[in-house]
Amino acid sequence: MARFISSIGQITGKLGGVVFKRRGNKTYVSKAPGHLKPTNDPATKQRRKKFAWVGKFTKAVNASPLLNALWKPSSSKSVSVFNKIFKEVFNSTDSHDLSGTPVFTPCAPFALKSKSVLFGKSSIFVEAGPPVLGSDIDLVKEISVIAVGVMILSDPVNESYPEDLFLPVQSGKLPLPLIGTSNFIIPLENRDMLYYDYYRTKKACIVLVTLDLSGNPIHYSATIS
Repeated sequence: MARFISSIGQITGKLGGVVFKRRGNKTYVSKAPGHLKPTNDPATKQRRKKFAWVGKFTKAVNASPLLNALWKPSSSKSVSVFNKIFKEVFNSTDSHDLSGTPVFTPCAPFALKSKSVLFGKSSIFVEAGPPVLGSDIDLVKEISVIAVGVMILSDPVNESYPEDLFLPVQSGKLPLPLIGTSNFIIPLENRDMLYYDYYRTKKACIVLVTLDLSGNPIHYSATIS
């Protein structure tokens, strides 16, 4: 609906198929946008579901100070850390199978000789073998390693809970170098423990991150899930 904004007939708003806009002392006229009816075909609904899933997963990754710090060197004023993570997760997630393991770290992680995740009553246990040769870990600068990532909970026992829940998780530190098999314990406390008990299906996407003396992240492993 158009309306007059002065006694000399200046107009703003929609009139028929055109839109009047005021910017300063000038009036601009443009074609009114057409009405787009949202589609509900299976492919479109699946894309919406994927977009929402990736957004929630990305939010959990971004909430981890260590994982956020891994992306800062590649971010900029025009492209935020969140957007960089979102793009990587989105591109590595199958639209038809959201149960896969997305990539949520920058490129070039170091490989591990073995890896596994076990869910206990109140903790997540991460088992990892040592990095393979050629991982470029500097044992002078990198003195400890930590397991960090996202726990994905799905299939709630109560319909009032969200269908999927994404929680950032982190273990304590272990000294480097990793020799043989190392075990990281990720304790679940308070609210996380409450959610943990109310979901039937649990999955964790974890990476090992090496730290310098000040606790800054240096290198990171391939995903453990």
